Amino acid sequence: MAAHRSTMAAVSGSVTSSSHQVSWQYLFSNTDTLWRGYERIAGRAPAPGAHGPADPQEQTENGVEWQMLRHLTDTFTIYAIDLGALTKIRIRHDNTGNRAGWFLDRVDITDMNNEITYYFPCQRWLAVEEDDGQLSRELLPVDESYVLPQSEEGGGGGDNNPLDNLALEQKDKSTTFSVTIKTGVKKNAGTDANVFITLFGTQDDTGMTLLKSSKTNSDKFERDSIEIFTVETLDLGDLWKVRLGHDNTGKAPGWFVDWVEVDAPSLGKCMTFPCGRWLAKNEDDGSIIRDLFHAELQTRLYTPFVPYEITLYTSDVFAAGTDANIFIIIYGCDAVCTQQKYLCTNKREQKQFFERKSASRFIVELEDVGEIIEKIRIGHNNTGMNPGWHCSHVDIRRLLPDKDGAETLTFPCDRWLATSEDDKKTIRELVPYDIFTEKYMKDGSLRQVYKEVEEPLDIVLYSVQIFTGNIPGAGTDAKVYITIYGDLGDTGERYLGKSENRTNKFERGTADTFIIEAADLGVIYKIKLRHDNSKWCADWYVEKVEIWNDTNEDEFLFLCGRWLSLKKEDGRLERLFYEKEYTGDRSSNCSSPADFWEIALSSKMADVDISTVTGPMADYVQEGPIIPYYVSVTTGKHKDAATDSRAFIFLIGEDDERSKRIWLDYPRGKRGFSRGSVEEFYVAGLDVGIIKKIEVLYEMTVWTGDVVGGGTDSNIFMTLYGINGSTEEMQLDKKKARFEREQNDTFIMEILDIAPFTKMRIRIDGLGSRPEWFLERILLKNMNTGDLTMFYYGDWLSQRKGKKTLVCEMCAVIDEEEMMEWTSYTVAVKTSNILGAGTDANVFIIIFGENGDSGTLALKQSANWNKFERNNTDTFNFPDMLSLGHLCKLRVWHDNKGIFPSWHLSYVDVKDNSRDETFHFQCDCWLSKSEGDGQTVRDFACANNKIHDELEETTYEIVIETGNGGETRENVWLILEGRKNRSKEFLVENSSRQRAFRKGTTDTFEFDSIYLGDIASLCVGHLAREDRFIPKRELVWHVKTITITEMEYGNVYFFNCDCLIPLKRKRKYFKVFEVTKTTESFASKVQSLVPVKYEVIVTTGYEPGAGTDANVFVTIFGANGDTGKRELKQKMRNLFERGSTDRFFLETLELGELRKVRLEHDSSGYCSGWLVEKVEVTNTSTGVATIFNCGRWLDKKRGDGLTWRDLFPSV
Repeated sequence: MAAHRSTMAAVSGSVTSSSHQVSWQYLFSNTDTLWRGYERIAGRAPAPGAHGPADPQEQTENGVEWQMLRHLTDTFTIYAIDLGALTKIRIRHDNTGNRAGWFLDRVDITDMNNEITYYFPCQRWLAVEEDDGQLSRELLPVDESYVLPQSEEGGGGGDNNPLDNLALEQKDKSTTFSVTIKTGVKKNAGTDANVFITLFGTQDDTGMTLLKSSKTNSDKFERDSIEIFTVETLDLGDLWKVRLGHDNTGKAPGWFVDWVEVDAPSLGKCMTFPCGRWLAKNEDDGSIIRDLFHAELQTRLYTPFVPYEITLYTSDVFAAGTDANIFIIIYGCDAVCTQQKYLCTNKREQKQFFERKSASRFIVELEDVGEIIEKIRIGHNNTGMNPGWHCSHVDIRRLLPDKDGAETLTFPCDRWLATSEDDKKTIRELVPYDIFTEKYMKDGSLRQVYKEVEEPLDIVLYSVQIFTGNIPGAGTDAKVYITIYGDLGDTGERYLGKSENRTNKFERGTADTFIIEAADLGVIYKIKLRHDNSKWCADWYVEKVEIWNDTNEDEFLFLCGRWLSLKKEDGRLERLFYEKEYTGDRSSNCSSPADFWEIALSSKMADVDISTVTGPMADYVQEGPIIPYYVSVTTGKHKDAATDSRAFIFLIGEDDERSKRIWLDYPRGKRGFSRGSVEEFYVAGLDVGIIKKIEVLYEMTVWTGDVVGGGTDSNIFMTLYGINGSTEEMQLDKKKARFEREQNDTFIMEILDIAPFTKMRIRIDGLGSRPEWFLERILLKNMNTGDLTMFYYGDWLSQRKGKKTLVCEMCAVIDEEEMMEWTSYTVAVKTSNILGAGTDANVFIIIFGENGDSGTLALKQSANWNKFERNNTDTFNFPDMLSLGHLCKLRVWHDNKGIFPSWHLSYVDVKDNSRDETFHFQCDCWLSKSEGDGQTVRDFACANNKIHDELEETTYEIVIETGNGGETRENVWLILEGRKNRSKEFLVENSSRQRAFRKGTTDTFEFDSIYLGDIASLCVGHLAREDRFIPKRELVWHVKTITITEMEYGNVYFFNCDCLIPLKRKRKYFKVFEVTKTTESFASKVQSLVPVKYEVIVTTGYEPGAGTDANVFVTIFGANGDTGKRELKQKMRNLFERGSTDRFFLETLELGELRKVRLEHDSSGYCSGWLVEKVEVTNTSTGVATIFNCGRWLDKKRGDGLTWRDLFPSV
């Protein structure tokens, strides 16, 4: 009886009465009564290799044989409660015995009382090593006409099995779950027990399902392993719970489970069920069964898959069959395609299918490619004893959108897929020839329509000519592969095996031609080249690629000029190249929120309806204006602060305007957020109003010149200057093959509101395999206003070519007018007349003026052969520079190299030759590590600018703009809050003669006050003039903007109010507005440029190894500029030891309010890693201290591997 007790079944159904409906599920027991009345009759044969019981030894009871043998039908009589009409059955076995695998043809169940027979076809394996590895099946009943054809009333059979037409429909009614289980990393986390799972839905559950056949590991459930299983079920409903357990058998049954992931492609949903607990008798609470519930926030939605019935017909020619594994890719319109799908799941199926003169049928779930299938690609992996295959044709059958019928597309082939036959190719692209549609009409009749495909794609021969460069080592012996992309699809990866014109292909200075057969790709715009790095000489330099369409003679040229090598350039074996004339977007497919943010907001997408976005981007758009947001996520430093979960945000506005869930994808490919990390994201979401959006977005387009070697691998940096200030130096992201020869790259950037722009500085670092770059021009487009600013260059950034410089400055051109004037500067440097004043070091300067700064200027070529000697004056000329206007500051430093690096500088004079004006900078100090205060960097204020005493009184001009939401005849009062003082109340009295604050008008007032310093906020009140009746329309006043100008220095403070202020009779009711934008005048900036000493205190952490031996540098940023990079060093002191506090003094010009500190080291020394606790900076003249907390490592081997940090003031 053991063999037959291993095969159990469950039958579910329903019975309907006049008042209610009841459903049962009755599990047959293992008692002997289950098998009474057993008899054996002849039946139809199952698939080859199917066998009977789990135990091959014959079992008998009362002289009756108990064995489910091949070619047999077994009949049982079961007594159970009345289930009503049967809707499905569940049948399984426990996989015991030597031959446990079982191929089940069908199950017939007859209700003996009502004499009704139900037919449940299966025709699937219940076996670990066969099919999908499941030991349990759920079956649906079918009409008897499918199993008892008219020609064989006694049973099923025949060559044309009617059940074959039901496989697709039954697959559509079922749900296949891919169950992934992660075993933890704890000690002894793996298990040897038998594991089972039950999936619970809102309508049913799967019953206990043994997990025997893992797709990933033969030794299942080991420590830190991931196992994948398949579970197929019917009518489960919405999945809400998973029950996971084991039978506690084996040597080590205890099991620690991290999580369970259940993916349902047909539903387009992937759900995560966290666990993080033991299933063990001797751990946790001793339970070996856990009920897990899904984490809703981690549920991932995507486009649901649909079932396809794919039938491949092998031809009736000699050796037509194959032992290789066949794959297929299905293409719809607009290059939409499925993933590459191998049809056989194991080697046994490879040997069983694809025999000569046979039809091999598969039911697979793949992506929905839309209503039209334009082509398919079939091929094989060329493995096995006889891999060659002759394919006659392929049929693809799929259900109609309304599930009221099906359509079958036929793809003729009649070609070899073999390396020894035909054209030696193992991949073919096929286009449909005809479509056969079967549709059930409303009257129940079946309508069958046959038609030919109208205007199918042409099969085209493409001639691909690849030019290998004529430089040493350019040729390759590796295997080369190419993928060609067009607007109608792609070729898939093709091996370039046989050259049409050369025996030894890809040699130095040669051109090889290959023929690729594919469906028409339309306009070709991109190719992907790679090689497998095999053989002795694998490195390969590709000069260019030319592709001809032999049908319409179209020609496409791809300029490459790159190495495919692990040893040269950037070490890549795979590269993308775009067609020479291609001007479209080069950011590939929109596959992530970051790409969507960048592409959807581009002007190239202006005409695209965002509501039509589907796929991964569908969750990121909704009705209403979509804008980008900058999100910074700081993870705490607590021991358990890190997470590997997906994070998201909701944006909620003041009017309860709410965005969809916006996911924050893991940064830089990491899995989660590490302890103490700061991650930045650019996301797109609904404009909800009060959430502060990125102030100004610009679409930046960069043109690289059409010259040989014009592309670059160097890092590119940009600094922008405008009327209202400048940006910090920003690095341009070199992703997705940007900055290649004759290419224009477009991307979105967030830039401070400093427009209109005056100039741009571009710098490259000269690193990488291609350290030079030919920059043509750059265009900036304001995404809000559409304003365009062009910057022209048209030359090399190179140390060997053109102007032999890695830095360039470009004047902004707006409406064909240059925003700055050109000039030349003459710099006279006087070295002091004291002992040892001269220097052998290399000297550099930066000149600061009202139009920005000059960038770093090296003082190299002087009229004196030996520069910077004692009591000498050296003159340097800098032609063709953009004018800085009135100068205010000079930074001087040297690199401390040479035999005598110390230098005592007397003064520097800078002459603007176009203005014929000289600016004097008095110095009189050492730039030396061994003299004075040890500093080699100095900032000097311009002596031409007069420094005034601090103002006591001044006049403020107040401009008030009234909106259209409400005007007033009453009084308005204001109080200004400054950094130094608070003003008295300024009352604006309204009168009938001088009426103010009308709708849409602007009113200007002047107000004398004590000097307040920088204005930070503003109090505004709306006060009734007298006790009189006030019309309802005047109860609120709509103040839109208020602009305040300090008249002495010209500083402007802008308040964006846009608020309704109610009328009150008492002054205790008012509104407070913070300053939105400040424009500091040049005269004001000059007043703050006085020398100041800053005390810098650096605290090193207490953890083991926290100290550093490296050289440490600091840069302090303030409202008035920065200090430049300063080294923190002291004589005869061991600095930055564990738990120590080190104090330094830096002299510079007044920085104003401190905004940031950049701390870094050069990774030198034996122990360079450094844990910084905090940095404290004190202005010794005012006593104001600013603390910058850090608490992070600056170490290449710890944390995120960075050796620098930007620290911001602590609140």
